[in-house]
Amino acid sequence: MPGIMDLIKAAQHGNERAMETLIRQFEPLIIKKSCLFGKLDEDCRQHLTLEFILAVHNFDLKRFEK
Repeated sequence: MPGIMDLIKAAQHGNERAMETLIRQFEPLIIKKSCLFGKLDEDCRQHLTLEFILAVHNFDLKRFEK
């Protein structure tokens, strides 16, 4: 299974499957942060998912390369 950095790099190059894998890995956190007063706010979940996708695309892999 590829590491997170490999998935980010692939997603940044347009690999939709890599992006889906990243979203699935972080979905529990996205859902947790989307719950308001104990109820899932679907609009918030969608917004956070979009922000996550943008964060992946803007992530500077060069800062973490060895």
